[in-house]
Amino acid sequence: MGKALPGVELRIMSPDSEGVGEVAARSKTVMSHYLDDPELTLETIVDGWLLTGDLGRFERHGHLQLFGRKKNMIVTEGGKNIYPEDIETVFDGLPVKEYSVFAVNYVWPKKELGKETLVLVLRLEPNQKVDSKLLEEIAARNRRLPDFKRVGAYLIWDKDFPRTASMKIKRQTLAEGIGSSIDRKAVVEL
Repeated sequence: MGKALPGVELRIMSPDSEGVGEVAARSKTVMSHYLDDPELTLETIVDGWLLTGDLGRFERHGHLQLFGRKKNMIVTEGGKNIYPEDIETVFDGLPVKEYSVFAVNYVWPKKELGKETLVLVLRLEPNQKVDSKLLEEIAARNRRLPDFKRVGAYLIWDKDFPRTASMKIKRQTLAEGIGSSIDRKAVVEL
């Protein structure tokens, strides 16, 4: 069912059993196509609805709750959906320069299915080291998460994270950089 904002209609496409699906928008002001890219238009515009790439659901009072980006969603072995952005909020204020959460198999793709491990990628401040205080801080924050959302390992990345103009981490670019220059064995279990 579509929900209305001033001049914009929103809909959740293909919701799962918890009502979470891709957010779609439609209005006179929403783009109708990509210029000179019919293939991308077909992927993004469906029956006049713009697929935003955001995953969300409508709460009882009609408020839209966002969970993360569709392309970032991780499905656990038990079939649960995890959104890295959701996990990262637990680590807000961690005393490091920057951090991000990835599925290990996203950074280093494996052909076979297996237990998925979440890794906390850390960019430390200059001259900062991973010490017991930082590890205790990570462990304390990790305990606030349900078991299936807990980070199982960490990895040190020695370059600034690539970011968009709006300062969002370019997750795919970062994952590709890590995967192509660091061996999977560099991941340290927590």
